[in-house]
Amino acid sequence: MPEWNKTYAMRNRLASQGKIEVRDGRDFYKGRPIIHRDSEVDGGVYLGASEREAIVVDSQKYLGLRKLYQTAKAKASIDENVRKNLVLEAVFQTVKEAMPKQDEKAVEELVKKYGAQNDCKINLDVFLDEGTGVCRHDALACAATLELFKKEGIITGKPSVDRNSDSFDGKVQGHAWCRHLNSIGQVFILDVAQNFIGRLEKAPDKNRWAYERPEDF
Repeated sequence: MPEWNKTYAMRNRLASQGKIEVRDGRDFYKGRPIIHRDSEVDGGVYLGASEREAIVVDSQKYLGLRKLYQTAKAKASIDENVRKNLVLEAVFQTVKEAMPKQDEKAVEELVKKYGAQNDCKINLDVFLDEGTGVCRHDALACAATLELFKKEGIITGKPSVDRNSDSFDGKVQGHAWCRHLNSIGQVFILDVAQNFIGRLEKAPDKNRWAYERPEDF
C-alpha cells in the first residue's frame, strides 16, 4: 500500500530544526508558504521529506511560468479562442516539451551548480530554462500553469501536487504528479514523468503509479 506521509515527514524535519513559521494556520519556509496536497502552488515553495532543493514557484516574480502559460494557451486555442476541453492536454504537452530531459542525475548536478542543496531555495524557472527536471518539477509546472488558467477564468476546479511512496519494481520509491479535480467532480492525472494523462479511473491497471488517495476508494 502506498504511504502518504512525505509532507508530514518534511514538516516534522523542518519543525525540529526551527525552520517553520506558522502564519494564520499555514506553514511558511523562508518567507513563502509551503506547497502541499491541495494547497495553492503559485507563490509557494516545495520541499522534500529529506534534504534536497527547495523549489520556488512564482509566476509574478519570474518569467518562466508565464511563458509556459502562454504556450499552453496557444496549444489550447482554435481560431484564437481558448477551448476549455483542450486545456489539460495542452498543459501536459507544454510541460513535457519544456523539460525533455527527465534525469535525476542531471537534476542533482543542476542543484549543485546553483548551490541549492540542503533545503536552499531555487526557482522552478531554472529547471524550465535548462529543460531538465523530474516528477516534482513536472507536477509543480503543471499545477501552477493550471492555476493561471483558473485565475483567468478559463477553467474551474482544483489543481494539486500529490506525492506518495510505494513499492515499485521491488524498491520503495517516491513520486509526485499533478492531480486536477474538475467542476463536476472528475479527477484527472497529469504525470509527465510517466507519460500519463487522463481520468484517474482510466489509469493503466499494470506498471503504473498508485495515484488514488485513500478517500478515492
